[in-house]
Amino acid sequence: MFLRRLTYFCRPVLSGRSAAIALLALAAATAPAAQARKTVTHRHSRLHALAHAFVNVTLPAVGFLPDDDDTVPDDGQKYEIKMAHPYTGDVIDVVYRIGDTYIPEALDQLNNFLRDSHNEEVNEYDPRTFDVLHTMLAKIGKPNAVIDVLSGYRSQETNDALRASGTTNAAEHSQHIDAKAVDLRVPGVPAPVVRDAALSLQAGGVGYYPKSQFVHVDVGPVRKWTYSPHGRHSHRSGHSRRHRRG
Repeated sequence: MFLRRLTYFCRPVLSGRSAAIALLALAAATAPAAQARKTVTHRHSRLHALAHAFVNVTLPAVGFLPDDDDTVPDDGQKYEIKMAHPYTGDVIDVVYRIGDTYIPEALDQLNNFLRDSHNEEVNEYDPRTFDVLHTMLAKIGKPNAVIDVLSGYRSQETNDALRASGTTNAAEHSQHIDAKAVDLRVPGVPAPVVRDAALSLQAGGVGYYPKSQFVHVDVGPVRKWTYSPHGRHSHRSGHSRRHRRG
């Protein structure tokens, strides 16, 4: 209706061809503004959703390992964790803690699952690592999600070989060597969301690798970094020279 009235109004002044050109110019001028409004609205909605994405849960207190003569409790909150090796298809699903007691048998299974894939060496993981991963998943509202493990424990031999190859960001004093770190993805969850959930716990180191879209999580000193092959010393904070990276 508006366009028809405008055309009629312009008829005494403009020819048919000139009026058509004027109308096209008017439409072109208004379209970008409408598109900009649509884009801004979408962007604000996205930011609003991310700002309220995390569930209000806290990291549990450090548990304890029972003595050989102690029995594993039956009552208490059960802490379950699920992991997968995406390249082999291996999967583990265990309750590693009940209440404030870690389950030794479950920890042994997790240690074996996270073994050095290059030489099959196994080390004892700091069980606090699993508390952090469990709480991270709860934070993003996916407590039953499966964690895709890209790298678990690394022997000194493997870490040295990776550093010598120059193809990875393996740190000289990596938390992977101490069995305190996991490089991971959570299928269906953007890596930045996983990173932010881990950072919110303030329980150790968190590294973000945007090119490969994975996150490093450890229970070493609290620090954070973003790794770029062309700017590997950028965007780091809260770390010492000894613990610069994962």
